[in-house]
Amino acid sequence: MCPPLHHRAFSLVELIIVVVIIGIIGAIAVPRMSNAADGAARNAVLGDQTALQRALDLYEVEHEGVMAHVGAADLKTLYFRLLKNSDLDGTINESGIFGPYINEIPANKINGLAKVRRDGAAAGVNTHGWRYDTTTGRIEPDHLASATGRKAKLESIEKATGDLVKVIKP
Repeated sequence: MCPPLHHRAFSLVELIIVVVIIGIIGAIAVPRMSNAADGAARNAVLGDQTALQRALDLYEVEHEGVMAHVGAADLKTLYFRLLKNSDLDGTINESGIFGPYINEIPANKINGLAKVRRDGAAAGVNTHGWRYDTTTGRIEPDHLASATGRKAKLESIEKATGDLVKVIKP
């Protein structure tokens, strides 16, 4: 007859310790990953803002100091002046010698909008992707700092992790 085999299982205390360690690692790792994603989105917005501003500046240089919005009846004309070829006077013309300056209006990576707002409320009202100031010729991202909602997600994860630790450690 063979001697009886003793199977040793994990005790409840060992399982609780593992769960606490995983919770601590999650509490450290999740905010860092989320911050990296926020930083990447901010960098992408800055890159797109720079590309849009360079397109506007190049239009102004090539059109002898006339900004892209001057003489544009509407926002659509402003878009076309950046996206299509034009003549020196700003007339959209497929055989024009100037442009196109960009392939498309990029979406703001934080709020996901690719629309441009001319003047109006200051940047940050989150109604468009970009705000174009006709007095300065500058373009700015038009999103709220908390538009991503990541801060709320982090707070809920931290609360859940804290609740888990409270359950384990009465």
